Amino acid sequence: MEGSTSQLNFNFTRLSKALAGVLCLGYVVQLVVPTARHYLTLVPGRTIPCVWNVFTAGLVETDIFRLILSLVGVLMLAKIVEPVWGSKGFLLFTAVVNFWTGFSTFVLVYLLFTIDRKGDLLYTEICGFQGVFAGLLVGLKQTMPENDVTVMAYVKFRAKHLPAIFNLLTLTGALLLGSFIKTVPFVVFGTYISWFYLRFFQSKPETSLQGDPSDEFRFATFFPVALHPVIDRIAGLCSQIFRVGLQQGPARADSGTSLPLNGAPLPGSDAAEAARRRERGARALEERLGKKATASGQSPNRSPPLSQPPDIEAPAPQEAGESAE
Repeated sequence: MEGSTSQLNFNFTRLSKALAGVLCLGYVVQLVVPTARHYLTLVPGRTIPCVWNVFTAGLVETDIFRLILSLVGVLMLAKIVEPVWGSKGFLLFTAVVNFWTGFSTFVLVYLLFTIDRKGDLLYTEICGFQGVFAGLLVGLKQTMPENDVTVMAYVKFRAKHLPAIFNLLTLTGALLLGSFIKTVPFVVFGTYISWFYLRFFQSKPETSLQGDPSDEFRFATFFPVALHPVIDRIAGLCSQIFRVGLQQGPARADSGTSLPLNGAPLPGSDAAEAARRRERGARALEERLGKKATASGQSPNRSPPLSQPPDIEAPAPQEAGESAE
């Protein structure tokens, strides 16, 4: 048992363990000094002058069960996405999603206040890591969309469906418990902002490409298949109106290829980029499984015990035509 615990500790990345430590520290501080919640959580009525709570709110948990879920989520998901993005890329992603989720929620609360004029709305304490957690699920969808995620050794989900499932569960729980403003904005904004960042702004030096042009990562894939044509049209219209598109890098510009202004990739470019991304995810997963097997003296293909956290299967090998540029 001791060897298994040590093995799990070594499998977690340093950055994810540091982030988990920050979450634990935030929980302890608000527990020991309850008044700290007024300054660390997002209280829109106090955000000016306490502007830092837009950022710190996403790193403070006030409920022990949500804290445990957040710790498990960041430690497990970081093992998958951080090796693909790199430590700097993972840290930048976390900071961007955390800040803009808090800021967007702050703006939303003030807009709602101008409509119903309920003063207590401005002094609602909003906090939690669920915004970044939702963003990490989007990162998992981008990294290895076709992989199966096994929960408690019985229930399987495709990784690409996890963001939508998490949003649906959060919305359902909020409606039943009456905690809409405290949970739903963070999750919805965290999902959208993370997709927007990964789709249009994430730098990829190895491909000289900024953003992710793959067809399977377009915004419509977060919705049921029947809604894809409608969402695609709305997304295309918004791209043209706001002039949001994928930026080409120097290497791609020199080669004479380009991307249209609305962000739609040229034929074949989305498949090639998706193949490269899946290969990076597969390599990162294989390295992790190899280290785990070396530490335990088992074969990398041997299935872990049921007591282990949810397992993510390795992607199927790509066909030659799909990975070709």
